[in-house]
Amino acid sequence: MSHPVESPASPVILLLAAGESLRFGGIKQLVEIQGEPMVRRAARSALEHDIPVVVVTGAYAEQVEAVLDDLPLRLIRFDGWHEGMGSSLAAGVRYLDVEYPQASALLLCLADQPLLDAALPGHMLQRHALAPERLLVSEQNGISGPPVLFPRDCFAALMSCSGPRGAHDLIEREAFRVERFISHGNIDVDTLLDLRHVRDQLAGDDSC
Repeated sequence: MSHPVESPASPVILLLAAGESLRFGGIKQLVEIQGEPMVRRAARSALEHDIPVVVVTGAYAEQVEAVLDDLPLRLIRFDGWHEGMGSSLAAGVRYLDVEYPQASALLLCLADQPLLDAALPGHMLQRHALAPERLLVSEQNGISGPPVLFPRDCFAALMSCSGPRGAHDLIEREAFRVERFISHGNIDVDTLLDLRHVRDQLAGDDSC
């Protein structure tokens, strides 16, 4: 597997795909969205930004990694995935801190947001280039969540994340430098009902 060459001060995309999907009742990372496994769709979208992409796997690691193996990205397997998304995030950041010492930021993305506006991560990366000290957060209906862009000076705090809250506490502490990007597609596929909604939405878009 080949990997993109990191340019000086390049951001890195960290894609989380480690969860067990208990509410979904199966391996949601592998459900097909328009004929493609959801995690692969998310990874290919991330790669379009021409910066390094790192995917954290955990539950169902072998199956998830199998559908990503031919893509030019890096896979890290986190055995402590059952501790929650915060712990998976911390594991990914620890890897980035060592393997990408020149990374100016990380853009945190999730593997289960197939309705996410494909342009949103690009807008956040462009803003980072102009205001590298800013913490960039997407928001839908007043609720903050990924994608989130964390500057390098947030890495130490991110490495101590744990449990299900992820980086929410850090975002609250750093509110003075947060910029928000309003989004309408940050729908996580957590249940079969969510999946049906996503497929119906995409089918409607295709019929236009």
